Amino acid sequence: MLTHASAGLGWMPIEMTQTSPITPREPGGLHQPGLWQRFGRHWGMLILSIAMGVVTTRLLLNSPEVTREAAFMGGIFILAAALWVTEALPLFATSLLVIGLQVLLLANPGGWSGLGFENGQSPSFKQIISVTADPVLFLFFGGFILAHAATKMGVDRAMSVLLLRPFGDHPRWMLLGLMLVTLAFGTWMSNTATAAMMLAMITPMLAALPPKEPFRKAVVLSIALTANIGGIGTPISSPPNAVAMSFLQKEGYHIPFIKWMLAAVPLSIALTILAWLVLWMFFPPVTKGLRMTYVSEKLTPRGWFVVVVFLLTVVMWMTDMLHGLPAAAVALLPVILLTTTGTFTRQDLTQIDWSILILIAGGIALGSGMQMTGLDQLIVQWLPTGGKGIWLLIALVMGTIFVGTFMSNTAAANLFLPIGISSAMISTTAASEGGGLHPIQAAISIALAASMSMALPISTPPNAMAYSRGEFTTGDMVRVTLTVSSVAIALVVFGGGFVLRLWGIIP
Repeated sequence: MLTHASAGLGWMPIEMTQTSPITPREPGGLHQPGLWQRFGRHWGMLILSIAMGVVTTRLLLNSPEVTREAAFMGGIFILAAALWVTEALPLFATSLLVIGLQVLLLANPGGWSGLGFENGQSPSFKQIISVTADPVLFLFFGGFILAHAATKMGVDRAMSVLLLRPFGDHPRWMLLGLMLVTLAFGTWMSNTATAAMMLAMITPMLAALPPKEPFRKAVVLSIALTANIGGIGTPISSPPNAVAMSFLQKEGYHIPFIKWMLAAVPLSIALTILAWLVLWMFFPPVTKGLRMTYVSEKLTPRGWFVVVVFLLTVVMWMTDMLHGLPAAAVALLPVILLTTTGTFTRQDLTQIDWSILILIAGGIALGSGMQMTGLDQLIVQWLPTGGKGIWLLIALVMGTIFVGTFMSNTAAANLFLPIGISSAMISTTAASEGGGLHPIQAAISIALAASMSMALPISTPPNAMAYSRGEFTTGDMVRVTLTVSSVAIALVVFGGGFVLRLWGIIP
């Protein structure tokens, strides 16, 4: 019988006499480029991205219909899109560049000729950098600290074994349990942290399975898929959700925490069950008599303290309509309790993924700049807005899915959210009459679509982490994820409006 004290679970193959350890391979077995090849490619992509931004700015400046500030913002938008797609710069570095260029070209604190707003007063330096103190960043910061404390104190491992036990030891139900546990953690933790934790937990399972057992693919793929799906459940599940909340709040739309959950959690559960059925259909086990064994892990007093803080925070998030505290203010509760008691230390603070917070800030700055310069209105003119808004919604969702497949889903949301919300704002009156697209529906649909952009190993960190285990091919991932994503897109586009109206989120 295989046991693993740190992971807490393993396989007991009843009819097997020998197993082989996992031998990781290079992802995809691709030839790794040499140093000079990587160096040349990096600078080539960087120069190309800068050239695209400069050319776009020059073309827009020559258009009599475009103001100077909109032309500058257009160049910043194209530059950011190109850098986020090519990753010629780290994603967070591009976000900082966006903020810096807005300060220089739009705020023009030095009063240089030819910069700033062509008509009217330019925004102040403080107005542009205020995005770094957006309430949504505090919301995500609180979620990061809470998740890190849970991992540090072993709460995640102890709870995962406790939650898995009711599913028994049969592979079919074990797989479902594994996915539901991943979903539960992914709803409250970042999908990257969730995937890292769960991939570590399944290591003893894989070590006890034969190397050619197809069920190995199902086990590893289940973690990536469900970690991505978990990103739609709450406003803190994934950065695209947080960016959507921020943009909506700036336009005067407030979505209570619990109402987001009422709309999104049933969808995440349905997609998880669908993914489970698809994985079982594609990769059923061929080894006879596989059974699972569990090893419990006890919590320390500090671990129980983290559990209490977590439950208290979640309850307050879900009852914000009763006590009136915004979700970002509630997020300060775990920050204060965990830091003042020494549960979360200065060393722990250095392990927070600050790059994600900077990436979110860059997305908020990009959208804010597009709105203040009127660039979003210019882009909207090129988008379909006729009929009942269904074609606009399809264009936004499909665009987000396509772009998010090849770049960071947060970056994709950063690009499409300001355009989508501005497009829907034009038809707000029509939406109230049942003929247009409501801004809340547009924003939530784009955020959910960003999480569903998971077709390739490069699409999301959970995909890349799972793929690096060497258990499946890109083709395996594509046929599973496309099935799940296609259903998700159909539900979001054609059923999203009904669900949002059912819970009173939109009129």
